[in-house]
Amino acid sequence: MAVLDVLSSADAAQFPDGLTVSDVARMLGREKSVVSRQLKSLLETGLVARDPDGRYELSWRLFALAQRAGDQRLTKLAGPLMFRLTETVRERTYLTVLSDGQVLTVHSESSRRSIEAAGWVGRTVPVNRSSSGMALLLDHEDDHILEIVRTGEDGLGAREAREFLAHIREARTKGYTVADRIFDPELIGIGAPVRDYAGRITAAVNLSGPAPRIEPHIRVFSGHLLSTVRTLHNALAPVTHVPA
Repeated sequence: MAVLDVLSSADAAQFPDGLTVSDVARMLGREKSVVSRQLKSLLETGLVARDPDGRYELSWRLFALAQRAGDQRLTKLAGPLMFRLTETVRERTYLTVLSDGQVLTVHSESSRRSIEAAGWVGRTVPVNRSSSGMALLLDHEDDHILEIVRTGEDGLGAREAREFLAHIREARTKGYTVADRIFDPELIGIGAPVRDYAGRITAAVNLSGPAPRIEPHIRVFSGHLLSTVRTLHNALAPVTHVPA
């Protein structure tokens, strides 16, 4: 783990091609022969990569494993918070991510009301048809957003694409998105982005339900939603150990 930590924290400007065995040994204060054996083991497991000049860096396989672990941790931490949010607003809530340019629902909590939005776990919808889709795109460049919605499944025209972008621009100032009857003529959804420790949007949480029930409470419900995603963001932050 110490070797992996050194490889991940190396200054990219100083070591653009990775670290040699000597670099790692010096940074760790260990014998070069010991570090060489450790790097060899990591190379054999595919957790690090080595170029022809003998410089080491983290492998794509390690990044893939980290992403999977992060996704599992996100779902695990989000579940109880979403359950609490659902109990508060009494509407179904969803945890979503971007997948191949569409919104994929990975977790949902039911309101247990006789009439509610569908669960939708494992299914996708176009980004322009959900509050989560808007939330997931909040940090994207405007031109990229227009390209996504014009070339997506729905293939929006120029006017519709600009209207969608206007909704996102408005949402950037509020911190949350509203999909007013755009997925279903009887539903309203409210979404907010989930950011990782570096501030990048990695997922979104939204709530959805019959328009007559949600429309009078959009401001109150959005407050509960933003509180939930802030708590989730704090829970996802890495723990910093301060020396005694």
